[in-house]
Amino acid sequence: MTTSILTPTELEADWFTELLRGRGIDATVAGVDREPVGTGQLAETRRFTLRYAGGPPPGAPAALIGKFTSDNDVAAETGHTLGIYRSEVMFYRELAEGAGIRTPKVYAAEINDQGRFLLLLEDLAPARAGNQLDGCTLDEVRRGLSEAALLHAAYWDDAGLAERDWVYVPEGAQGFYTTELVERSWKHVCDTYDGRLPAEVVEVCARYVAGHERWNRRRGRPRCLTHNDFRPDNMLLPDGGGRVALVDWQTVSFLEAGMDAAYFLGGALDRETRRAREPELLRHYHDDLQSLGVTGYPYAEFHDDYRHYTFAALTVGMGATLLVKRTERGDQMLMRMICDAAYHVLDTGALELLG
Repeated sequence: MTTSILTPTELEADWFTELLRGRGIDATVAGVDREPVGTGQLAETRRFTLRYAGGPPPGAPAALIGKFTSDNDVAAETGHTLGIYRSEVMFYRELAEGAGIRTPKVYAAEINDQGRFLLLLEDLAPARAGNQLDGCTLDEVRRGLSEAALLHAAYWDDAGLAERDWVYVPEGAQGFYTTELVERSWKHVCDTYDGRLPAEVVEVCARYVAGHERWNRRRGRPRCLTHNDFRPDNMLLPDGGGRVALVDWQTVSFLEAGMDAAYFLGGALDRETRRAREPELLRHYHDDLQSLGVTGYPYAEFHDDYRHYTFAALTVGMGATLLVKRTERGDQMLMRMICDAAYHVLDTGALELLG
């Protein structure tokens, strides 16, 4: 079956019937119920609950999660021009199966030259979506870091990744965000969100923006496949201790491992808990890497990378204010990301890295 790039409202019962039969599931879909999922800042996401004629046959999904090009012009342009829509589609097509990490099963992954895309994924309910504003439990953080180690070890220092034209290989320490964009984003934050950030956070951000060009130089460390938006909102968390699943692979890159660990820990726990448990959590991640066969990456080197990347969520929080669809919940989340990252920088003493 060749999957057309349709919108959420264009996916009807007969379309799902054809899709499932193309995957060897002898089902007739009699009706479809749709509901939005998430806030849709860079893409539109829907849950499609399927009603079957005569009841669902073996192997037929009760529901699927669909992801589509944003209906917001700014977000859609960002997704297309930065190549992040294509990256997510191609990740599911080419790398998800070998990545080690838990991801939803793929039913369709299509994109055209205009950046219109369609992903249909397994619905992992009753696993609940994480929430950046609520954070994670300590156990969820441990499980998340274990998945990160699986991902990083699966493609550790794999130069073949750079030969895939859709895998982003940043020239510097972090991709997508030039110094000019960081400076423009910070000005936009100051103009638009005046008074919403504490003074000490503003000071950290201002120093980072001033030193961004130096901070963003290539580090020369071993690289691996990284998620680069590794945070609670992009996690599906099962109750009872099961494996965490990762979604939203739009910024997947070939980058240093410390990026995902710092980005995640900086915002997943409250500040007091993070400061108290950070050393053991970092050891847990690094021990997992080694148990998975990664060598030549001592803990001290990892910790240096981790400390460097405490700034990464600042870049994303500021940049997203210009690049994605604005929502009330999105504003709260981005300001929270900026604050959490700034305090992480302060707690690790990373400001000294800016010179």
